[in-house]
Amino acid sequence: MRGRFPTVGDRAIGIVLGLVLGIAVILLFLFLGSRNTIDEPSISGATTRTATQPATITGPVTPRPSP
Repeated sequence: MRGRFPTVGDRAIGIVLGLVLGIAVILLFLFLGSRNTIDEPSISGATTRTATQPATITGPVTPRPSP
């Protein structure tokens, strides 16, 4: 079997294939790996609202003197 040098077409196919596989891996991680997060991505465009609570401070609070 003879070794052959990669042609421009072979190189272009390799680059395109690498980009497509890289984007596919990122999209899989984005939509399958982050299902239980607050800002879960969705394709449907439906927005889900989350209720936020103000922070509570426990213990005595002393105001800081202004500089």
